[in-house]
Amino acid sequence: MLTSILAFIFVIGVLITIHEFGHFAVARLLGAPVEVFSIGFGKRLWGFERGGTDYRVSLVPLGGYVRILGLGPDESDVVSGDTPTAELLPRWKRALILLAGPVTNIVAAVVFVALALTMGVETPVYLEGPPVVGWVGPESPAHDADVRPGDVIRAVDGEPVELWRDLEVALLTAGKGNVELTVQRGGRTVSVPVDLDAESLYGFGVSGIEPRLDAVVQPAPGASPAAEAGIEAGDLIVAVNGQTVDQYYDLPRLIVPLPSTEITIDVLRNGQPLQFTMVTRDEGGQGKIGVGPVVPTAIQKLALLPAVATAAEECERMTYQTFRVIGRLFTGKESLRQVSGPVGIAQISGQAARSGVQSLIMLLGIISLQLGIFNLLPIPILDGGHLTIIAFESIARRDLPMKVKERVLEVGFYLLILLMVVVLFNDIVRLLPESVRQFFVRG
Repeated sequence: MLTSILAFIFVIGVLITIHEFGHFAVARLLGAPVEVFSIGFGKRLWGFERGGTDYRVSLVPLGGYVRILGLGPDESDVVSGDTPTAELLPRWKRALILLAGPVTNIVAAVVFVALALTMGVETPVYLEGPPVVGWVGPESPAHDADVRPGDVIRAVDGEPVELWRDLEVALLTAGKGNVELTVQRGGRTVSVPVDLDAESLYGFGVSGIEPRLDAVVQPAPGASPAAEAGIEAGDLIVAVNGQTVDQYYDLPRLIVPLPSTEITIDVLRNGQPLQFTMVTRDEGGQGKIGVGPVVPTAIQKLALLPAVATAAEECERMTYQTFRVIGRLFTGKESLRQVSGPVGIAQISGQAARSGVQSLIMLLGIISLQLGIFNLLPIPILDGGHLTIIAFESIARRDLPMKVKERVLEVGFYLLILLMVVVLFNDIVRLLPESVRQFFVRG
């Protein structure tokens, strides 16, 4: 938990400071008066003044802020009645300053992803392989639609997929309801409609389609029936109670129906056959032995220029998928359960920090991109909302009254608070026991 909290403070602090620095740098470039540039919020702990700007470090280390006089009716200006204490900057200057924050986050995203790629990023091998169905979960939407192991999925709702990672993203962002899979099967191409089940904790579409994973296992940390019986990391399970195991997904099929039952496991260890006997655990009426798959991985490490080019392509792909999800949220095809709040980001940050510096840097890139995109949305109080007001004023060729702008910002503020309450509720629900979580998911 401590790692997650510290990683969250680091990630949010760095990315918001980068965002505010974008506003600051363009404001100074355009000659706009900058009163304060603060790393952190709240009480001023330390700082110095130079060029009319108070550079400070403040008490709460969750980002920072910049106070630019003449930018508009927000924290940048003190408003008295209907008149700002500082004269408003020309619209084009305000627009460039506002745009600079999100753009800086987007540029930083490319830089972070490129840096991670130059250091080397570990990814599962199957993600870069062809989208060949290795396993179809029993009673899953894909099983009901007659998707079969060995099928090669060529498109999802008409969008071509070339790699497994493309298929994974397409299914995760498809939301609930029907999707049309274009499947190559036995030399012919068929269309298979699949009704995705979105009754999952995160609101993602669940298909039941999985890649092939060999039954190479590793015992879970701590005591488990498998570890106590002598199974070691890297063992290949070939049979359970004499029934052949072809791949990892055969294990739950054979073991889950046998809680508190003595079973035999046949494995190959360095080519040598071994047999182990153990009693399964009873976890809510399901048999478990405490093993997980060993997923083959590869290190993707690139030189600087190829890393930058690959990072730009990856950010472009994530941007497309982000706007796709946003569009589906507005149409009701996606669920707000997919949106993570502070608790979810803290958990992900902690996991990335524990996985290594490269993972944390890659996470910085991903969240920086999302922060930049989110701030460009035309929501009052966000940079995109301010830009929308400026665009309206430019078309009307006159500024809106200051009180009108303040009211618009108030509405945006309350909408943002409401959104934060929803995503924080989602985060808390994810921490609850499974039975309680399912009540909220179905409710």
